[in-house]
Amino acid sequence: GHDSEKRLEVRFMVPGGLTANLDFVENVFGNAGDPFLPENDSSLHPDTWTGHSGFVILAPHLKKMRKVDLGLPHYDQATERQRRDGQCWKSEDELYNDGKSFKVCARDARGVIVTVISDNYFGYCKKEIKSQISYSANLFGNAEEEHAGGALIYPAYNLGQHFIDTYTRDNYTIEDVLARDPKRFDRQPEGHALDRKWPHIVLIPGHATYSLRDMTISWGDSSIPLRADKTYIGPDGYRVHVARFEADGAQWSLIGTTPHVTAYHKPATVSGGGKSEVSKAITDAFVFGNAYSPDIEADLDAVAEILQADFSHRFADPTHKTDTRSILSDQRSLGSVIKLFTPSRD
Repeated sequence: GHDSEKRLEVRFMVPGGLTANLDFVENVFGNAGDPFLPENDSSLHPDTWTGHSGFVILAPHLKKMRKVDLGLPHYDQATERQRRDGQCWKSEDELYNDGKSFKVCARDARGVIVTVISDNYFGYCKKEIKSQISYSANLFGNAEEEHAGGALIYPAYNLGQHFIDTYTRDNYTIEDVLARDPKRFDRQPEGHALDRKWPHIVLIPGHATYSLRDMTISWGDSSIPLRADKTYIGPDGYRVHVARFEADGAQWSLIGTTPHVTAYHKPATVSGGGKSEVSKAITDAFVFGNAYSPDIEADLDAVAEILQADFSHRFADPTHKTDTRSILSDQRSLGSVIKLFTPSRD
């Protein structure tokens, strides 16, 4: 089942000089109107209200408040935690948070949220509303906030210049695909089929051979040209297409994409939560370029020595020699490799 869209109410109080902050927030989240008018009163619309209310106060002048004026104790009367967090003073002229911007937030299980921000930065206003939306969604339960989302992830591989399909199982055939949807494809004399809806899609029989060197796709006694403007799909859904190297536009490669998808979904997220990263190709993290080696054999030998080295002796404590994993071990994550090469005292 499903339920109607729910909203919480958030009110802003700002000095007259910060009306631009209100304009920014309204452009992002909208303006619900005068809350004192019945048509804008959230409590009169329980079907669309989460029952939670937020209040944001922009007060940049609070950066000038002294600790003594805020009732914080003297250093001699402070607890260890107050001393650690700077919530005490030795001199009466000490400013709270050393005169830097800060945020104070109070919230309870009813969903009442009050936040004071001692800054005029637009981003803090937006992030605070996002935080309050997340808090409201968590309290409401079984809900996803507005910016929830994720990605469907299909692993893809660089197949090089030559690829032989040895992965398609015998129980996947192009005949079965055509039988399931006979009006969708046009069978060709060579044995492949063309998609009537998407002309760039070509169905290829299983166990075919893709060759960039010959610019052909072959199976049995049949062969068709390999083209860069086509996407070739096997009976099991495995996709193959031709792509150009980003670092060198003159080089091309075969790219294979598996039909098995991983659904990645975040029901709630905040700014900086990494939601956009999961929908980007991992190639965005690669740096392409050219490198010159005066002695490639010696360099490759040095790389092999590093990859095959025993790093179990790297610990300062000689009793810690239990980590015998190689760098390329499938039991290692990328993070563990980074940690392996990062110097530390232990």
